[in-house]
Amino acid sequence: MRRRTRSREVILGAAEAVVVGAGAAHLTLDAVAAKAGVSKGGLLYHFPSKESLLQGMLAHLLKRVDSDKAQFRGRVAARRSADLEAHILAGFHERPYQARVAAALLAAGANNLKLLAPVRQWQSRNFREMARSKRNPMRAAAIMMAIDGLWLNELLQTSPLSAKERKQLMLELVNLARSAA
Repeated sequence: MRRRTRSREVILGAAEAVVVGAGAAHLTLDAVAAKAGVSKGGLLYHFPSKESLLQGMLAHLLKRVDSDKAQFRGRVAARRSADLEAHILAGFHERPYQARVAAALLAAGANNLKLLAPVRQWQSRNFREMARSKRNPMRAAAIMMAIDGLWLNELLQTSPLSAKERKQLMLELVNLARSAA
């Protein structure tokens, strides 16, 4: 089982490298297999279609975000607002490589909304968790939507915020999170 997991990780890493290096338009099963150093049959064993590969890439990206959140949660664990603060800090955490992968996946998702199913599930899980643990769940939801909006604006390179304003916004959202807990 461990070897299969490792092979999946290698394939996902290769797919991300293809997307970052050549763009989403060049993401083909052949290109990924070559980059991963596996046969196309080996790739198809783990990802039977390009759609399943894209969904795997999205799930992998979301797992990284969850990992970031867990790290940040450890830094603020003593506060009631720790979960929401960790979500904010992870949202503001700059991951240039992941941003390029996410942009390519977003472009792919725009052509096939079914590909965004892992994102919908992830978002629903996060909202349910925040709503259960907060005395002001709508404030927590507003904060989470603000983070998503900022992230999307930055992904699309349309954010009007300077680095200083971005930091001020992060601090403001942390203060709101503490009042929502």
